Amino acid sequence: MGLVMATLANASDAKDKGVPVMFNPSELTVTTNIFYPEISVPGLQTPLLQFLRGESRTLEAELFLDRTNSGESLKDDLDKLRKYVAIDSDLHAPPVCTFAWGKETTFTGVMVEFKEKFGIFDSEGKILRARVTIKLKAYEDANVQYKRINKQSPDRSKTRVTRQGDRYDLIAAEEYGDASLWQLIASANGDDRPRLLAPGTTLSIPAL
Repeated sequence: MGLVMATLANASDAKDKGVPVMFNPSELTVTTNIFYPEISVPGLQTPLLQFLRGESRTLEAELFLDRTNSGESLKDDLDKLRKYVAIDSDLHAPPVCTFAWGKETTFTGVMVEFKEKFGIFDSEGKILRARVTIKLKAYEDANVQYKRINKQSPDRSKTRVTRQGDRYDLIAAEEYGDASLWQLIASANGDDRPRLLAPGTTLSIPAL
C-alpha cells in the first residue's frame, strides 16, 4: 500500500477535492475540554463541581512545506491552504473544514488559528520552506446534535416511580450524576427533606 497523504478540504463543498499536505505531520494534538463550574457551599472547604456542558474539541497540527530542492516558490501551495481561513462570500464566514488522514483520522471543524512561519528564501526572496500551524475547533450542525439527545436525559423533565430504599440524594446521583442536587428534585415535589421515600410514589424529575 502506498503512502496515504493527509488532506484539508472544504466540508460544505462537494466539488472541493481537498489539498493534500506536502509532508504528513509528525504528530497531531486533539484536545477535549469539559466545563465543570464550581458551586460554593457554605461550610465546605472545597467547592462542588457540577457538569454543565461539553466544549468543542480542537485539533492542532503543524504542516511542513519545502521546495528547496526544486527552487520553486511555495506561494501557490500557501495560497491553497489560506483559502480555508478566507471569508466565503456565500457563508459570510470561513468554510467548515475537514482534516482527513487515512481511515482513522477525520476531523471536521472551523479554522480558529492559522500561523505561517517561513524558514528559507532564495536570493529573490521567494519562500522555499515554511511551517503552517493549523488549529481546528470541532463543528457539528445543531440538527445532528439534537437527534442524538436522549429524550430521557437530565436536560428534559421526566417522571419516575420510586422503588424500595429510594432517597432524593440517591435519585439525584442516578439521574444527574450528582447527589448534591437532591434539593432540585425535592423542591419540585413540594418537599425539603433528604428522607427515605415510600415506594410507588411518582416523582417529577426537573430538567437541569
